[in-house]
Amino acid sequence: MKKLFYMMVGFILTLMVVSGQSFAGPPKQGGTLNVGLHIPFATLDWQATVQHPAPQVQNNVWEGLTAYGKDFTAAPELAESWSSSDDGKIWTFNLRKGVLFHNLKEMTSEDVIASIERWQKVGPKGANLKTTKIVAVDKYTVELHFVDSFGAALLLLLGSDENKCVIMPKEVAEASPEANNLSEIIGTGPYKWTEYKADQYVRLTRFDEYVSRSDKPNYHTGAKVAYLDEIIYWIVPEATTRLAGLISGDYDIVTKISDTEYDRLLATDGVDPVKKGPAFNLYLMFNHKKGLTSDINIRRAVQAAINADELMAAGVPNPDFRVLDPSLYPPESAYYNFAKGELYNQNDPEKAQEYLKKAGYNGELITYQAIATVGQQVRVGTALIEQLKKAGMNAELVIYDLQTWVAKRRDGDALMMYHSGGNWIDPSLYEPEFTGTFPSEETAFSDPEVDEVFKLLNQETDKQKRIKHGRTLQSLMLEKVATYSFGHWYSMMAKSSNVVDPEGNLSLGNLTLNNVGLK
Repeated sequence: MKKLFYMMVGFILTLMVVSGQSFAGPPKQGGTLNVGLHIPFATLDWQATVQHPAPQVQNNVWEGLTAYGKDFTAAPELAESWSSSDDGKIWTFNLRKGVLFHNLKEMTSEDVIASIERWQKVGPKGANLKTTKIVAVDKYTVELHFVDSFGAALLLLLGSDENKCVIMPKEVAEASPEANNLSEIIGTGPYKWTEYKADQYVRLTRFDEYVSRSDKPNYHTGAKVAYLDEIIYWIVPEATTRLAGLISGDYDIVTKISDTEYDRLLATDGVDPVKKGPAFNLYLMFNHKKGLTSDINIRRAVQAAINADELMAAGVPNPDFRVLDPSLYPPESAYYNFAKGELYNQNDPEKAQEYLKKAGYNGELITYQAIATVGQQVRVGTALIEQLKKAGMNAELVIYDLQTWVAKRRDGDALMMYHSGGNWIDPSLYEPEFTGTFPSEETAFSDPEVDEVFKLLNQETDKQKRIKHGRTLQSLMLEKVATYSFGHWYSMMAKSSNVVDPEGNLSLGNLTLNNVGLK
């Protein structure tokens, strides 16, 4: 019995370390939090990008009408409430009153409308918000009008923690009509954008006049406390440097640490590894418009050649951090399923060669592009290239710096394949990436059957019917090789034991520092 007691105590302590929580009380007020960030900014315009680290940094600066809660469903943030017409073609958002921007101007309907209209023009996900008109009913009420019915997927779209419809002053939105060219960074969040030196650091400072929600803290929304005087995000692309800085005390938090470091960090005094969920899927993206991969038989050859066990082991070495499955949705999702699982993990070079023959393949070069400083991409790419070579393809790994990689994946004449990831809890979250615009119109996937399923998902409110549509979407995506999901994985970050996270935010999704502080 005594042995069982100690085993249970050890299990509970391990869970608390893994989640980034501890028995400590609330954080103190004040102090500077130093974060070692794994990647530099490709753009400072969060409305215009899904690229990290924009979500990790700017969710502390900007807010939206809705935001993701701890269960990764949409919850109100700047909206007080909402309602939709019976046919789902008119959505009404009632705004919170008294919310202040960092320039101390009160947020009103005109700011919300200008921000939404800008996001529709510049946002990868905003392009999917197809309104007929947006109306200011009064100072604190906004109506969105649609041709087709829109269900609860609208709330997820607006609150995406990747490319969020963040609200900025009307003056800023109208002065910044082009993507990646904001006149100012002014939001309503608990921290203000104060200083930025490209490829070096970002400094945020507490917004003393922040107007918080009064409901329970809920990941990106709910009550938010800015405990810290300032947060400094240091751009540190090298993982070994980030980790050394954490252990030496230079950084309080470091992002994107290899799961191979988990056991070592667990045994290191003053440091806590944090396993993050929901699980991300690791998926392969193709150029669907130009070149070899625009031929479905080439994509099917790739699909047939892949040994997912090997690729996931290369990308996620610690078996406790990876899940082998064909699902487009993580194990934590109600939509998790194995539809068309026979097309997953085939590891069949002979079948791949049959598809190559159908495509008339004659040894042309097939490339996979990776970011030089993202070890997971390089490892997965190296293993993938070897698998494709075994299947008879003339395959090559091409490595770029971040900025070049971003440009190349939008270039129809350069892109063939790259891999990405996301924790897509709901199937509607895939829509912005698979309806003809992402990463660019020159390369993107689009298909009328898939479009119809997205339409049904957007209109449907019944959960069981949406689950059925989500399964259909997965079947079509695998049959048409719109993408290839290698499996799911849990990322890891690490923190100093001096960091206090009473709400468990650090174990969720993108780095979120509201309600986080120091002992």
